[in-house]
Amino acid sequence: MSQSPDSRFVSVDGVRLHYYETDGPGERPPVIFTHGGGPGSSGWSNFRLSAVAFSARYRCYFLDFPQFGQSDMVPVDGPVFSWHARKLLGFMDALGIRQAHLVNQSFGGCVAIRFAADHPERVATLQLIASQPVERGITQPLPLFSKHAATLMSDYYLADGGPSPAKMAALIRRYELHDDHRLDEENLRLRYEASANPGFLKLLDIPGAFGQWENLLPVFSRVVAPTQVFWGLHDWFGGVDVPMLMLNQFADARLYVMGKAAHHVQTECPDEFNAVALAFIGGHE
Repeated sequence: MSQSPDSRFVSVDGVRLHYYETDGPGERPPVIFTHGGGPGSSGWSNFRLSAVAFSARYRCYFLDFPQFGQSDMVPVDGPVFSWHARKLLGFMDALGIRQAHLVNQSFGGCVAIRFAADHPERVATLQLIASQPVERGITQPLPLFSKHAATLMSDYYLADGGPSPAKMAALIRRYELHDDHRLDEENLRLRYEASANPGFLKLLDIPGAFGQWENLLPVFSRVVAPTQVFWGLHDWFGGVDVPMLMLNQFADARLYVMGKAAHHVQTECPDEFNAVALAFIGGHE
């Protein structure tokens, strides 16, 4: 699938959400893909290399959360993951999706954990890639909360003239990939164009626009959906002690570590990721 599917929009609580939809067999629960929180992230840019493999077996939705992609650029009100989880619920209700398989990158995985804890009947399976839903690991602080990451977003958006393709390429290679050569031109274009959205730049001037940080450790025991956690051995944002917290407290979880990947395993190792993720879903149908 070299071209992206047609864009679609739906309104949830007065917020317009953008998504891509691909055709697939309708008798099974569909797959909903959600993206990370890095500049310019979207459902399609994070998971476009999974579209062909997954769409052969499932109807697929590539969702942009508010403040991302082509969705509305509106402030988050309250705890960030809970707020977005309510939008995910509204999205499923609006499209008549009773239950879905959730495949989620980083930030999207944190939203999905909150959603799975609050609405277990709506989640067929849960797959998390490099999600950081806690304030610290078992053995060490998380680099995400260190002084070295404190200016990650402001450096990209505000320093040295604002967003640019060169700055986006440097950010992706430094924080998301183990192998610099895995950055392709189409992904770079999609990420940069989305990051330069004037509506997002306006959010930077609104105090509290990105909501309140939410530690999800207290709800881990309420996640009962069969869960698979993917982790790249070279993930800059944290070690495998973070997913071990999930394995120890989720009702039914397992961990798959990729030795030649960092934060975006589905981009660096798409064939392996697609095969393992699809096998996991197929084993729980």
